[in-house]
Amino acid sequence: MRVGCLLVHGFTGAPFEMEPLAGPLREIGCEVRNIRLPGHDTSFEDFRRTVFADWVAHAEAEYRALEREVDAVVPVGLSMGGTIALHLAQMFRPLGVVALAAPVYVYRIIPWRMKDWRLPLVGLLRHVRPVWPSAPRSETARAVAPWRGYEEATALPQLHSLIVGAVGVRRGLGRVTAPLLVMQARGDATVHYSNALHIAAHVASPDVTLKLFDMADRRAGHHVITTHAECRDRVSEAVRDFVQGLFC
Repeated sequence: MRVGCLLVHGFTGAPFEMEPLAGPLREIGCEVRNIRLPGHDTSFEDFRRTVFADWVAHAEAEYRALEREVDAVVPVGLSMGGTIALHLAQMFRPLGVVALAAPVYVYRIIPWRMKDWRLPLVGLLRHVRPVWPSAPRSETARAVAPWRGYEEATALPQLHSLIVGAVGVRRGLGRVTAPLLVMQARGDATVHYSNALHIAAHVASPDVTLKLFDMADRRAGHHVITTHAECRDRVSEAVRDFVQGLFC
């Protein structure tokens, strides 16, 4: 069986963050397509001309293109890419699906789950001040968990589109029937790990693998688990073994 893996990066990120998964998947014979979502990895101005619907539409087109080349497809996503992977699993019939640190909600008020108290106000603030400055990560954090993307400002209309898009994916989790791997660090401050618990509990798949783990490092965030020095090997091995188990 020819299996294709569609790798989908996260919000404001780049294919760079998915590269650590590509090699191990190719080693087991998979055709790997590491896609770049519209507006990402080019310029912040390009990014501001796109929204969640554009990113989803592009991922759907890439899925269809890969599906024509192989016998079965496995979407693999990190963060928002994991949300999109779950959307693809609702729209198509993948061999399996992998969601890494994926949000199906960006914040919750009860119980309190949010990175920033302003998140519930994004729908309003996007009309008042569409771009908010943000502090870039430290050099130490970059060394521990390499990442490439837009980090010196936050585009609120685009963030709002993700918030709304995640709600739609959450409501459709019952349509996910493919084998599923959900993986996340418990210390993830960007996407609360209760998202992983919610995903695992609400999909219709009879085959769900949930992997939560702790990290000792305190120099970088625990969100970009595909590149973080402490867990990237663990994550890539888990993804490789999961995908290999689907066709071996």
